[in-house]
Amino acid sequence: MIKKILFDHSIFLHQKNGGISKYICELNRNLIKNKFSSTIFSPISINENLNFHNDSKINFIKLKKIPSFCTKFFYLINDVLTIFYIFFKKPSLIHLTYYNSFLAKMTSIPFILTVYDLTHEKLKLFNKKFDKKYLINNASKIICISKSTKNDLVKYYNVEENKIKVIYLGVKQNKINVRKKKIIVYVGARDGYKNFKNFINAYSRSEFLKKNYGIVCFGYEKFSIEEEKKIKHLKIEDKIQHISGDEKKLNKIYSDASLLVYPSLYEGFGLPPLEAMRCGCLVASSNIKPIREVCGDVPIFFNPKNIIDIKQKLEKILKSPILQKKKIRKGYKRIKMFNWYKCATETLKVYKSIN
Repeated sequence: MIKKILFDHSIFLHQKNGGISKYICELNRNLIKNKFSSTIFSPISINENLNFHNDSKINFIKLKKIPSFCTKFFYLINDVLTIFYIFFKKPSLIHLTYYNSFLAKMTSIPFILTVYDLTHEKLKLFNKKFDKKYLINNASKIICISKSTKNDLVKYYNVEENKIKVIYLGVKQNKINVRKKKIIVYVGARDGYKNFKNFINAYSRSEFLKKNYGIVCFGYEKFSIEEEKKIKHLKIEDKIQHISGDEKKLNKIYSDASLLVYPSLYEGFGLPPLEAMRCGCLVASSNIKPIREVCGDVPIFFNPKNIIDIKQKLEKILKSPILQKKKIRKGYKRIKMFNWYKCATETLKVYKSIN
């Protein structure tokens, strides 16, 4: 009988902010609402969401970032302390927050694995730091955050479907005050498959967008030297700014922004579009399967590899008040399908299915 769940430290030392750590914190909080015993154990972390969510968690030291060349050392400290915690507290099940194969191999306690996406496999960006295959083969159950992710997992790792459960992420349902400004917001990482370059290339080619809308990039990482050079080359330095902060600040930006642009080439779920919809913010997104699965026909979709198409779709949605009202109304309706309590309840059923 599963009685106590331990969420390990992995994502909280890996990610400063973002959807995965938010998912784990919300899951933990809502399991406790279900009167279930769960704890996040992350002795050392760099994560902002641990501050924002104050439910059952253990976090001794909060760093702004991991010092250079010290990543493995801090992971080892956390792993060793976690093993001691497991020895004394004896959890019934470990829910790995990321791909921590070392911890999984060091204990006989069954573990659950959430697979968020198969980006590395699809884009052939294989990461040797994680023994993902071991974790997938030895997990008692695997949670996928979308049907698209499940299909990719079966394709790349030949996992039996009865081992996998699709459980959607949630979004808070409380209303946000909407005060729209002439802002286009971009949220999260900007490198590689996130396709930020194509977005700003498209923006720079539109006189309408440059004249009427500025860009706010929200995320932990400031503009790199390469990005600053690109922005200067496109002559949009006075049109774009970077902002970082917590979830409260992000919600304010969503409520102020006219449009969220989400140009990623691949995602496992896509939480920012749902969070934007909750704030009455329009969404323009890549036309990819996971986003269509989660968001339905609420966003206006573009070909993320076609700069002209991105430009035209952004102009189309921002020039049409009738289309905007229709999309915003559909967005409010769509987010009702996704809530964290439901996510926790369905996850709890997975825990209880393990002998």
